Amino acid sequence: MIRQLTSIGLRSKNSLKQTSLAVLLTGSLLAASWAAPVPSAHAASEGVFISKDSYFMLNRASLSSSSLQFSVLFHNGENQTLDFNKYGVRVTDGAGHSYTANLSEKKSGIVNGGQEESFRFYANLPAGETAADLKVDVFRWDYNKSDFMNHLGELPIASVIQDGQLEAPEEIISLRTLDSTLANDASLAFALGQSVRVTENGKWYMYTQVAAKNLGSSSVKVPAGLLARLVDANGMKYTATVASGADTAILPNQSDTLTLKTLISKGMPTSGLTLEYYYLNQSEDVSLGTLSMNSSLNTVALGVKQSYAGQQDGENVTAKASSSTYSIQADGVHVQTVVTLSNDGDVVAPVPSLAASYQFGDSGSSVSSTDNSTRSGFLAPKETATYYFNATLPTGIDPNAAQLVLWQKAAASTGNTAGSGTTTTTGSTGSGSTTGNSAGTTGSGSTTSGNSATTITGQQPVAVFVLKGATEAQNGFTTAVDYELGTKLALGSSVVNPNLEVSLIELHAHENDDLGYKTAIAKYKITNNGTSTLALPELQNELIDNKGNAYTGSRQSAAATQIAPGSSYVVSYSYLLPNKETTEDDSFALNVYDDKSVSEGNVSAGTFKVALQGEETGDTIAIYPFSLKVNDSSIGWTYSGGTYSYVLQLDMDITHEDQVIIDSNFSKIQFEMVDSLGRIVGTQDASLMGTGKLTSGSQRVSISGLKNEQVQTGVIVNMYEVIDTPNGTAKRLLKQFK
Repeated sequence: MIRQLTSIGLRSKNSLKQTSLAVLLTGSLLAASWAAPVPSAHAASEGVFISKDSYFMLNRASLSSSSLQFSVLFHNGENQTLDFNKYGVRVTDGAGHSYTANLSEKKSGIVNGGQEESFRFYANLPAGETAADLKVDVFRWDYNKSDFMNHLGELPIASVIQDGQLEAPEEIISLRTLDSTLANDASLAFALGQSVRVTENGKWYMYTQVAAKNLGSSSVKVPAGLLARLVDANGMKYTATVASGADTAILPNQSDTLTLKTLISKGMPTSGLTLEYYYLNQSEDVSLGTLSMNSSLNTVALGVKQSYAGQQDGENVTAKASSSTYSIQADGVHVQTVVTLSNDGDVVAPVPSLAASYQFGDSGSSVSSTDNSTRSGFLAPKETATYYFNATLPTGIDPNAAQLVLWQKAAASTGNTAGSGTTTTTGSTGSGSTTGNSAGTTGSGSTTSGNSATTITGQQPVAVFVLKGATEAQNGFTTAVDYELGTKLALGSSVVNPNLEVSLIELHAHENDDLGYKTAIAKYKITNNGTSTLALPELQNELIDNKGNAYTGSRQSAAATQIAPGSSYVVSYSYLLPNKETTEDDSFALNVYDDKSVSEGNVSAGTFKVALQGEETGDTIAIYPFSLKVNDSSIGWTYSGGTYSYVLQLDMDITHEDQVIIDSNFSKIQFEMVDSLGRIVGTQDASLMGTGKLTSGSQRVSISGLKNEQVQTGVIVNMYEVIDTPNGTAKRLLKQFK
């Protein structure tokens, strides 16, 4: 019995028309789902009544080139439960053909009294069917009838499809069309995910992610005969191959993600692009359905989060290009983009292995980039992982017009465009259906190239970031933060272990007059605050002057490899500086960076304002971790056995100010005697540690073997701190004795 439903609820008539269905474009690709409406909230529409208060009505529908998807609402106005399994639906057209309606979700079919439930169906149709000719035939199973059906009424599809409806959110394909050995209900619903246009080896490709949902009751693989291609607005066809997911068995009512890879021309128009499924029937290709790609093509702006593609249920990982900076140099445009991977979900998510490439222009040019940082294999909820991708683009390229392609690395293998085979499982459709007719249309047109086999690449794109808004990198000298010697350097965990504390203790200039440069020596104190022995980090660092010139730090020639818990270690770095006498050279920016984790360039872990320390003018001398106080001094000479000697008599207090570990590469003390003409007449070395070290109290420093003519008045003794660097010996004047 068919009636108009009037004055039942509060919703307007438009609410019964088709609602736009959003395809999940990025992240976890799922087939589109239709939510059940609020009970007893329907306006005027046609309904098939089974009693005074209980009825069936169409909730919504969507018609594609090869299938009809619709939702039937079963309203139970009785005081008892009703079973939808006692009823069935099928699709009929104006010519009298009928088509099987398959339930696309698993439900019990039981509807409690005073409630209503929505049941979602699909039917495969031949091309050319229109909404105006289609109806949903509602019947009750009756085995006394010749066709086992007691027909109750028909619901017109046109009543719930609006004019100018959006394309169907998914394309449902019956797999028996391709493989007659499969079960009658073997069908897959294909929903588009994101599509990205990328360049590889000078050629342009379109990668398209497709969610395939198994609507049948048996596990299936995508049949080998199911082919796909892109069709542009000019009718040109580009054969697609399956880059991943072809051999996966899809469980009933579950989805899996396939990635299609298509070689395209660089001038292919992206507007009006469609994805067409087809199969070969002898010399003809038969179209099975198309999906519009207008909303699938996807690029992401700087600072915008993108759901990470291909995730498992429950995961919510996002990727974002946080910033992109560049500097124009003699060898090209140096660019660095920071990508942040965040776990915004409530479950632990695996960290993928990522790489990147910068693509620019229409010629298919690109430059690869990698981040080789060692990181955990998983992201806890609310945890983030940061990637730095550096590259040098050709001179003249505008970084704002470039794109960063984020690739997920995978093991390379060889496969086919599709798999085949089934595994039988038990299941129930929840309603009956009848066997219907089906038909397909023959497609034609030129195809660029392709076949059923493909070599799966070792990586697949998961996002394309548009770098519009990239900024020119500033001089590190101007961006350095204030820093006080001896305090902790705020460095990222990518450079040092979080349990290690690093501080700059000293920064002095040393002399290299004969070599035409001077050497700055920095002493770093590294403390292990953890409970286990850790590797001593090799800090990559540089001093940057106010003109942007960078002077790389060289680590002392030998150092310990590990540091015990609760201990501190001192390691020295040297920097070759221009031999200038201007006061402005005393100020620098200390840039600590990581150059191991990126394919080229470096990643700054912190930039700090520092200055060369002036020399002490009093009697106390600082040579970290010692302080030397000179109480008294005198110079004389002696004669014994035909040999003359100069003697420097010192009275000193030596204090070990900080209990840190120092090694044999620690700086030494050198006494240098110079005559009145400026000639060095002899040197004597001493140390602050080990055998024969200087101690508090009286010290006697002698230089023997002088000739008679070298004994004269006006002798000066220079006291130096001497340190061996990879570039030679550098010395710092500590005090002068006359």
